[in-house]
Amino acid sequence: MSKKMVGFVGVGNIGTPMVLSLLRAGFDVLVRDLNKDQAKEVINAGARFAGSNEQLTQECDVIGVAVVNDAQLTSLFSSAGGLLESARKGTTLIVHSTVLPKTILALGTETDAKGLKMIDAQVSGGDLRAREGDLAVMCGGDPKDVEANSDYFSAISRRTEHLGPRGSGAGAKIAIQMMTFGNWMAAIECMRLARALGLDEKALADFANDTTGYSWVSQVWGNYDRLLHTHPLAGTEDLYRMFDKDLFNAVLVAREHGVHLPITAVGSQVMEAAMKERIDLSADQYAKKS
Repeated sequence: MSKKMVGFVGVGNIGTPMVLSLLRAGFDVLVRDLNKDQAKEVINAGARFAGSNEQLTQECDVIGVAVVNDAQLTSLFSSAGGLLESARKGTTLIVHSTVLPKTILALGTETDAKGLKMIDAQVSGGDLRAREGDLAVMCGGDPKDVEANSDYFSAISRRTEHLGPRGSGAGAKIAIQMMTFGNWMAAIECMRLARALGLDEKALADFANDTTGYSWVSQVWGNYDRLLHTHPLAGTEDLYRMFDKDLFNAVLVAREHGVHLPITAVGSQVMEAAMKERIDLSADQYAKKS
């Protein structure tokens, strides 16, 4: 019995472990990335590399997408030789990228016009849970399309939830990121005070897990320090934009709906400085070994 073929575009921090989970579940995965070197880990694990979008769309009826932002997603879909131009009618495009709901809605109109299927399926859980196939997936789109790809979602997630029409997944992800990064910014301030009082960060975070201060951030304290040093964008300004864009996007969406988010707005402005502080504090721990 032949393996089910799926395509996947974007093998960065989150895409790579997702592809590894698909391979482990028995899928034949054809990957696409502008930087082939970025695909070394998944190729070594058994994935194949597509040299063009045309090759990807000719071989795959289902294609996952995990590019970084709205601009990259729109370009991948709509540019000359992009997915909209090359994909065969009936192909399902599963968008995992954290982007604005209006971007999903605009691309959804174009996919419909081309006879393609599109699910916005944003993910939460981070790269470590992605490696275990343990993500939480929030889906928007036709529930029949989600059900038709249940084996794909089972391979990458502990829970996949259909939340409504297209754009619902993107909206839910923005809300989740507000909770997560808002918590992270508060925890960074907490640890700033704790250090001034002579308290150990890790000991305090561990103790917080048995108090009313418990959160995912306290449970995995140090996870973001690791990511700030090991992410493929580490050492570039794009790293900060990848993180703070989620809070900034929340403010943009809120304005469109007449909702005030003052704490989120401040968080989006102070996040870069907070991340630079954490990079400096954890530099020795993640220093390159000679």
